[in-house]
Amino acid sequence: MGTWSGREASCAGREVLLKSVAQAVPTYPMSCFLIPKESCRKMRTIISNYWWGSSADNRHMHWLRWDHLTRPKCSGGMGFRDLNLFNLAMLGKQGWRLITSPESLCARVLKGRYYHDTDFLHATRKKHASHTWRAILAGREVLQQGLIRRIGDGSTTHIWRDRWIPNHFSGKPISVPTAPSIVVVADLLTASGGWNAELVKQNFVEFDAQAILRTPIRGSGEDTWAWEPERHGTYTVKSAYRRSYELKWHQTESERASSSDGSIWNRIWKLCVPPKVRVFWWRVVNGFLPARGVLLQRHIEPIANCEVCGAGVETIKHALMDCTIARFFWNQTKALTGVKIPGHLHPVTWAHDLLDPKICTEQDAAVILCGMWALWMSRNKRRHGEAGVPMNQAIKWAKDTAFDLWQICHPTKSKRSQPTTKEQWRCPTMGWTKCNTDASFRMGNNT
Repeated sequence: MGTWSGREASCAGREVLLKSVAQAVPTYPMSCFLIPKESCRKMRTIISNYWWGSSADNRHMHWLRWDHLTRPKCSGGMGFRDLNLFNLAMLGKQGWRLITSPESLCARVLKGRYYHDTDFLHATRKKHASHTWRAILAGREVLQQGLIRRIGDGSTTHIWRDRWIPNHFSGKPISVPTAPSIVVVADLLTASGGWNAELVKQNFVEFDAQAILRTPIRGSGEDTWAWEPERHGTYTVKSAYRRSYELKWHQTESERASSSDGSIWNRIWKLCVPPKVRVFWWRVVNGFLPARGVLLQRHIEPIANCEVCGAGVETIKHALMDCTIARFFWNQTKALTGVKIPGHLHPVTWAHDLLDPKICTEQDAAVILCGMWALWMSRNKRRHGEAGVPMNQAIKWAKDTAFDLWQICHPTKSKRSQPTTKEQWRCPTMGWTKCNTDASFRMGNNT
């Protein structure tokens, strides 16, 4: 990444490059070895520098913590991987293979070396264990979060120790008696292989009993391990990473506050605009544009006035809507396209309001957002001494881009031709007799 240059790439282009290359390169070693946290931190720093700036080896202003950028896009983040959690999810795949394929050569070798007297889930780390075995044990923690027993005959599933009740808190009964009279699930089954409802209600509280009676069972065969987050029961790295991430971050107050307003983020990423405009508006909603008023709050600029019209504070809203150039831009846009900015926008939630279909239609919002992106790019070029894009050309680009993408996302349905009426047999009118005949022809036959 040291040779990458992001000056020609937008934020959306850098996002694609990071997710498809930088985060994909260490996938193979992460599936075999436990990468040290310090190495993950260094990789995260390089990726973060390139995302916020134009190169990987220079320091830039990071508007948001990397932990927040790893949130899903529907929760206000950018969907980057948490490298440490992804490493553990990849290693969990190795433990899943040891459980589901105990007769494989790798499983037999590791069992004979490290856990010949127990099973994999209860194996301990030996004193001189290899790096590979230590990595597999680290991934076992992720594996244990989603493993659950599928009940066959119930003879090998411990009621109070194993996870076997799906969609029920920790997968185990909540109330545990001091001296339980039943130990394995087989004790709760009848001779025909069904649940003994009376016995279940006698030994468990009502909430646990209802969850147990809803649990599907086969009634015969051995109990097996399954991966609960997937319907097919097979371990996947994607679901394991998602589960680990939720357990780590979903309980915090900030995560709940961000996910509560998930509708605004979903509307941003579903807009019919170029990806660079979507990322641009994500930054606008979060207040991550370097307007002079924002830079003053971060103690970077000494003053916050607008360099164009002389306003006291150049906020993001002022640069995109209220400045002299911005007002002239939107007047010309209205004259050429008929699209205008809705009036009486709230001074605080104006960026959210433009995405509200009750205030602004999706097609008009696409034109407005493309126009604001063109305005911001022209503003940056003027401030750096470059020639800005002519206003008519910027308006034409915004209109054509929004219209073309709208036509792609909402193709017009072609009018179907009138269906031909199939000729059907009709009864003859009164006084007439109809004779129905049929004929056939065979090649080479004169008859």
